This record gives sequence, structure tokens and C-alpha cells, in this order.
Amino acid sequence: MGQPDPYGPPPGGHPQQQYGQPGTPPQGQYGPPPGQFPPGQFPPGQQGFPPAPPVPKKSKAGTFIKFGVIGVVVIVAVVVGIVSFANSPASSKAGDCLTITEFTRGGDDPAKADCNDPKANVKIAAKLDSSSQDCPGGSDAGYDTYSVSGRSSYKLCLMINAKQGDCLANFTSTTKGYVKVSCTDPTKDGELVKVISGQADKNLCQDTEATRVAVYPEPATTMCVKTNE
Repeated sequence: MGQPDPYGPPPGGHPQQQYGQPGTPPQGQYGPPPGQFPPGQFPPGQQGFPPAPPVPKKSKAGTFIKFGVIGVVVIVAVVVGIVSFANSPASSKAGDCLTITEFTRGGDDPAKADCNDPKANVKIAAKLDSSSQDCPGGSDAGYDTYSVSGRSSYKLCLMINAKQGDCLANFTSTTKGYVKVSCTDPTKDGELVKVISGQADKNLCQDTEATRVAVYPEPATTMCVKTNE
């Protein structure tokens, strides 16, 4: 029996819930929690290089809210609805950035944000027409996800919106949104020691101190992350 892929998803995991229109039953399961690579095992031909497990994935389920108002209030509701839609992930596209504070049902809904805003912690790599579709690269890719199911169904495949040298808090959490912090901040638990655009290859992190690797096939990007583990 061969050795497991040191960068592959860890076995097991917590149930992942997705929510759609009111009354729609939950779908899916939570992605696996951060994995641990067996001590002393290295990729073939790379003796002595500490393996970097994949980045822990976060997944958030979304809901639609129906507005049922009448009379003159309808005008106000329509205006509010237009503003809300313009800032919601439903109106987003690949390349847009979002702010997500909690990858849980009870957390705030994602909001569109300028990608240069420090609070814009994820970028949309791909927008799929169905919540049941797989992100590019399938389960081997490092995307976080935001899914909406029901009458209007879609899935957002999300990348970490950060650059080489950035430090993050909540990086190892499977529910809390990433927060950019100073690299001297005691809450820091992830540092992007190398980011390669145009290539999606976990082996690019072998000459770094990375303990986690996020590989995004579309757009091709590799992030090598050093954690406190």
C-alpha cells in the first residue's frame, strides 16, 4: 500500500451544512478539519523536507430572505432590495472580493468589498451555476466555498485575498473568517511566506518554511503558508 499524498485532504471531518430557501433541507457536509502529516514521512525523493498539509477549508451556506411588505413601504423595500443585491454575493463575479466574518449559518452574510480593503479577506476565483457543482480541481484544490441552494442556486469558489508577506489571524479556524494582522500580532496563526501566480503546484513550496499549502487551479495560484503548528 502506498503512502498517502502529504498534500491531500485529511481523512474524516465534520459535517458541512448548506442552507437554501426556508424549508429546504440541509445539504452537503463540512470539509475536513486541518490534517496532521505522520511524523518522519516526506514526499518521495524529498528526504528531510517537512511536508506541508493543505490549507484548512472553510465553507459557508447562504440563505435568501423574502420581503413581504405592502402599501407605501413597498417603495422603501424595493430600494433597500436593490442596494442589498448590489452588495450581495448573488451579484458578484469571478475577480470580485468579499468580506466574510463567519463561515457559519449564524454569521453575517458575505458583503462585496474592494479587493484593496483590508477587510476583503477572500476573492472569488469562480462562480458556479449550482451549489452541487465542484470547484475547479475538485477536492484536491484549496478553495473555501460559499453556497446558496434552492430556487436560485450557485456556489462561489473562494481564494484567500492576501499577498506574499501578509500575516493572518483565524487562518487555522474552519469557521472564522481570515483577518489580516501585523506579523507581530500574538493572534497571528498564518504567514504567507511565498505566493506564486500563474502556477498551481504544491511542490513550489518545498524550498520554504511552509507548513500548509493552498493550490488554486483557477486562476492558477499557489500559496505557501507558515503556521504556528
